[in-house]
Amino acid sequence: MDDPLPDLQRVADTCAMSDPIQRNLWITYIYHRLEVALARRLGGEDVSWCAYGTWASKSAGRFIRGELVLEVLRPLMARTAAVGRMVARVDAEVRERIARGNLLVFAELAPLFRALVDVLDRPRAQRRAAAAAAFAGLTAGATAAGGQELLRRAFAAYVAAADTSAAKERAELILLANTLVGYHEQIRLQPTIAAALSAPLAVLVSADAAPLRRALGERLGDVARSLLTRWMMTIDLPEGPLALGRDVPMTRDGRMFPPPLMQIEHPELRAVLEEVDRTPDTTAGSAADDWAALADRMNFIVDLFRSRQRDASLRRAPFRLDQVAAMELGVRPLGPL
Repeated sequence: MDDPLPDLQRVADTCAMSDPIQRNLWITYIYHRLEVALARRLGGEDVSWCAYGTWASKSAGRFIRGELVLEVLRPLMARTAAVGRMVARVDAEVRERIARGNLLVFAELAPLFRALVDVLDRPRAQRRAAAAAAFAGLTAGATAAGGQELLRRAFAAYVAAADTSAAKERAELILLANTLVGYHEQIRLQPTIAAALSAPLAVLVSADAAPLRRALGERLGDVARSLLTRWMMTIDLPEGPLALGRDVPMTRDGRMFPPPLMQIEHPELRAVLEEVDRTPDTTAGSAADDWAALADRMNFIVDLFRSRQRDASLRRAPFRLDQVAAMELGVRPLGPL
């Protein structure tokens, strides 16, 4: 399906949607369309962050629609009215937090990736100047302090990747860019993810609870997040669901990483990986213990990015043609989403 590339008005209209379910569907689809556009401009072999963003947003949709929490906890709802109300509160809290995070990331990144497409359409000799103008609004400083320096470095790496004809150098630059974007968004999402995974305990233990009860609740929260990470948290990829609490599996050809990324040579990429990857050059040990912990998430994410960077299935459309047509009409598509 060769849809027109979404423009900034489509991005803005999506951000303005009040229905979080419809908004999530459009966020997922726009990420996909951006990835298709970037594939033709970045050499076609290596996927950008937008490919992972597509499937992460699609996975988030299961929470936003209430499918996952209710699927797991529905048996409890029939026990008593009080339990049913508690489960409904947990479900509502998780939905709201994840929908908020879904929008937060999209609102910041989608305009930047759309601008990147335009930059890469310029003649090579003009791209650096075009990129400087397009990304001039990114603020200096660390992400945790409200800065966007990681994004500035990321988009410079995407432009450099488009400008090189060396396959290994391009692959390493794209991995660098993907990792920096992922790192930035995960830092920004930290409060939202932590709150979503703490929702079950937050419903049971209020902030003004007695100290002993609150301490017990916090300890139970640690255990609950670990169990949720290991047994419930997944990202749904075209190859099937990947459990976040288990090591990133081998690719279909039995490798940990595609050949150009087996050994990392680019100095900046090596430095970033040393910061976020606890198990260098292997996917063994990539499993997250607690998805609410930034270090755990990044340790998994960087191996996912590196191992699947040349998986063309990540560019597969997330929805059928009839489902996209329904979205255009503003109605919920039929069938599995």
